[in-house]
Amino acid sequence: MELSAPVSRVKGLGEKKARLLARLNIYTVEDLLHHLPRGYEPAGQYVRICDLREGGTYQVNAVVAAEPGFRRVRNGLNLTTISLSDETGRVEAVFFNQPYLKSVFKPGQAVCVSGSVRRVGRRFQFTNPSIEKGDAPQQGLLPIYTLTAGISQKAMRLIVRAALDANIGHIPELFPPEFRARHGLAEINYALEHIHFPADEKALEQAKRRLIFEELLLFNIALASYEIEVQSGAPVCVASDELRAAFLKRLRYRPTGAQLRVMGEIERDMRRTKPMNRRLQGDVGSGKTTPAFYAMYICVKNGYQCVMMAPTEVLARQHFENAMKVLADADINIELLTGSTSPAQRRIICENIAAGNAHIVFGTHAVLYDNVQFANLGLVITDEQHRFGVGQRAMLETKGVAPHTLIMSATPIPRTLALILYGKTDISVLDELPPGRQPVKTFCVPESKRADMYDFFEKELRKGAQVFVVCPLVEESEAMDVRSAEQTFESLKRRFSDWSVELLHGRMKPQEKNAVMARFKSKKTHILVSTTVIEVGVDVPAATIMVIENAERFGLAQLHQLRGRVGRGEGVSYCFLMSPDQHNERLKLLTKTNAGFKIAEEDLRLRGPGQFLGSRQSGMADLYMAHLIKDMRLLRETRDIAQALQVHDPAYYSTLKKAAIQRFEKKLKNTTIN
Repeated sequence: MELSAPVSRVKGLGEKKARLLARLNIYTVEDLLHHLPRGYEPAGQYVRICDLREGGTYQVNAVVAAEPGFRRVRNGLNLTTISLSDETGRVEAVFFNQPYLKSVFKPGQAVCVSGSVRRVGRRFQFTNPSIEKGDAPQQGLLPIYTLTAGISQKAMRLIVRAALDANIGHIPELFPPEFRARHGLAEINYALEHIHFPADEKALEQAKRRLIFEELLLFNIALASYEIEVQSGAPVCVASDELRAAFLKRLRYRPTGAQLRVMGEIERDMRRTKPMNRRLQGDVGSGKTTPAFYAMYICVKNGYQCVMMAPTEVLARQHFENAMKVLADADINIELLTGSTSPAQRRIICENIAAGNAHIVFGTHAVLYDNVQFANLGLVITDEQHRFGVGQRAMLETKGVAPHTLIMSATPIPRTLALILYGKTDISVLDELPPGRQPVKTFCVPESKRADMYDFFEKELRKGAQVFVVCPLVEESEAMDVRSAEQTFESLKRRFSDWSVELLHGRMKPQEKNAVMARFKSKKTHILVSTTVIEVGVDVPAATIMVIENAERFGLAQLHQLRGRVGRGEGVSYCFLMSPDQHNERLKLLTKTNAGFKIAEEDLRLRGPGQFLGSRQSGMADLYMAHLIKDMRLLRETRDIAQALQVHDPAYYSTLKKAAIQRFEKKLKNTTIN
């Protein structure tokens, strides 16, 4: 059977189950074979219910003791409860947002349940366990797969087994025997067989190493294929003592030691003929725009143009307005170019850019268009660069001969990992917050405490505070029981009738969004209800309260970004994480630390291989097996191997490059580093 064949060709599958598998992005036999287990359970090693202990992970053979229960919990959560019993006692299995299970299991059915156990009252409870009809088999390791409604673990195991039986021995091998022997790698057919159905722990480890090695080697080659190496030809931009002093005089504050250090690094880079290729990362509120504006100032005062691309119009406009305050009266012409710029304005701005009369251009993706041509582009800056693909950044850099580049991000990445992901990029880190900034006090808040929280708002509003309220959706959805922005806006208007409450979301026209933000910044609006359109960069010092509705639906890094919208002044700020899931590990971490790098590492640990590098839109995992923190050693090793192959065996490297691009091209062209 061809690996590219539709998954419906697998024995015993059929069109109906094929349509269900499509929900998991499984369309071909190859997709199915690479739908790897998320874990394993030891078959047959089960305990009695009376032997369960809090905090452990167990497997139990039992029977369904009663009709499954179902209840809807407010704000995006419903619970299905199945009571189980054996000859020694009873235990409950609780499932979040899996209502279909109510019709799957009936009283008296034999089941095998496995998962972690916690004590609730006088009883033990399995939370979101794996559950199957029938008793557990008595040997081997069983795979645990990510599933979709309509396909059970048992059914998925049978489907994968059938696909393996039809293909094992015929799956093409990418690595020749001598290469595998040199690096201690299992053969691909062996690896896929034992990653799904390992004979034992040793076979599983061999399979894992082979698949992780292959994935990281191709990953490194794919990244390298997008590296743009320019050795010389960059504009020489010299920063004299007088120029630096003139810039510092324009600031309304004294830069931190970290900002001054980074400004020095930028100075040294920009006075060379080799293009600067620097990544500037710092936690939210660390002041990345100060070194960025300094780089612009150096560039323009040496006779060149510069452009900064931001992911949203709100952020691009904010940068434009801040630059106008700092740089506009220094014989520097600054333009703003976004999707809402009128055709007539666009034509004039593009003419000014082409003639060299526009010295600094702020914009969104609109600056990538072919009709935007620079006379002498010397510096390219991308803010919140994780929102732009490698291909998009490369497009911007081709608008100059060999411009200096500065990429900014408030999504901290461990330095070693950043060096690998960005190859020859130099790293600058802002590890110091401006004086007076205080950590944001963060709390997990259950629905039962909402009224108390609103009473606290009332007191703070009377002191001059402003409030952000962020919701995951614009409007109500039957599919998800979450608080929408529109619903929350109407509710808050009634509760805070003496205060100005406004709504902001991505569906609004750019002019409307800009007007709403302007009123909030000028304190005409007291409470702003929004979606994540305010996630990055928005700076309103008077806003001291952030509420995130259904916080369990956001990623850890995203929650940290949203929290970073407050705490930008000198007063105490607060972040309230509203969630029915008060045991959420991610939310608890946020209440304990404001350290971005610690949160970033924990985010990678919790998310696993998931969406660290790739397209936000696809929802697909980019790395099947590898974990970019846990597998750091192998990530470095495969990068070295890739570089050696490129030099010593270019023909084989070319073969691997084709395979790498085929696997990663779409993801690399879209969004990187989420």
